[in-house]
Amino acid sequence: MAPASHPVEAPVVVLGGGPVGMVTALALARRDIPVIVLERGHDEVQSEWRGSTVHPPTTELLDELDLAAPVLKEAVRVHRLDYRDLELTESACFSYDALEGETRYPFRLQYEQYKLVRLLRRAVSEAPNVDMRFGHDVVGLRQDDTRVELVVAVGDARTAVTGRWVVAADGAHSTARKLLDVPFPGFTYPSLSLVVATPFRFEDAVPDLGAVGYWSGPKGRFSLIRTPDIWRAALSTATGVDDEPPPGTHPAFLAAVELLLGGRPDARELPLSQHQLYRSHQRLAASFRIGRVLLAGDAAHLSSTTGGMGLNSGIHDAMAVATALAEPDQDAATIGYAERRRSVAERFVQPTTTENRTSADGVELAGRRERLIRLRALAENPEDAKMYLRRVSMLGIQH
Repeated sequence: MAPASHPVEAPVVVLGGGPVGMVTALALARRDIPVIVLERGHDEVQSEWRGSTVHPPTTELLDELDLAAPVLKEAVRVHRLDYRDLELTESACFSYDALEGETRYPFRLQYEQYKLVRLLRRAVSEAPNVDMRFGHDVVGLRQDDTRVELVVAVGDARTAVTGRWVVAADGAHSTARKLLDVPFPGFTYPSLSLVVATPFRFEDAVPDLGAVGYWSGPKGRFSLIRTPDIWRAALSTATGVDDEPPPGTHPAFLAAVELLLGGRPDARELPLSQHQLYRSHQRLAASFRIGRVLLAGDAAHLSSTTGGMGLNSGIHDAMAVATALAEPDQDAATIGYAERRRSVAERFVQPTTTENRTSADGVELAGRRERLIRLRALAENPEDAKMYLRRVSMLGIQH
């Protein structure tokens, strides 16, 4: 069926109703720029495990949208970062007190991504200049020097949506990026990651347990992160396995939990709320601006989940692209956006997340001990500790 003869138009069309798309739309709306948002899914946000880490500069950006307060009200505040080992006694602890004076929010937050999306969608629904459309799947794209026209499937029908600019925040499998044939080079990690959500009270079983802890171990990295409702446990798994057993019987999961809990009999009987197996990637789009289409978030770059920088850097993209589109000279500003944000991804986010994962995945005992001793030395030196926390918290990175 041909597109409708009278297309819907707006200055900016945002593709994707996830956190990056919603922040983009809300930030544009706050700048009095009308927006159409096209989301292929429905308006219900599933309670599923994805990102949960909110770093200090991201909280500052949410504050610009009047959303920091509700997040702070519910989120777990992380005041220290712990590095331990499942077999060794060496450890390192970084206190976020080192960031006092560096940011208005000298702590990390743990707040599930799906809750953030719900909060953002409520705010967007109250913005009079945002037209939010669910069940709209982009299937075609063409552009010239003045506008972008999208062919959109709505059920069995086809319609056209036109904007002077399009922000593609439509995720790792971005339709816009594929329609524009934008190269997305990089690699996929060979090992899988297993994430398990459990209400088990680890704080009662593990001495001096903080809200965020990263363990090295004989099978690879293992982490425990406290969110408002539940504990999230994550570990690396065997290479190249596509039919992993359920997490409650997963050998690596059992081994890690048993070491963590010191052989307690209930280590094999953890109640599980959710579990997910996924692969991590390091990929970077060749360009973040293709004509009048701007890429943001996972559509533009993918990084390892270790360190929680994916969600945060996507939100930083969103605020930066909205700022660029509010400039009088949009052409120059969007070129600047594309160059700066790609540089941040290439020179900071990807190298940092790669180093985080590579060092955490080491299984050789001597190497694990050496890493923890090195981290402890950093943590015990005030200036080194501040610099380390600034880096892992994404502070000082130009948005």
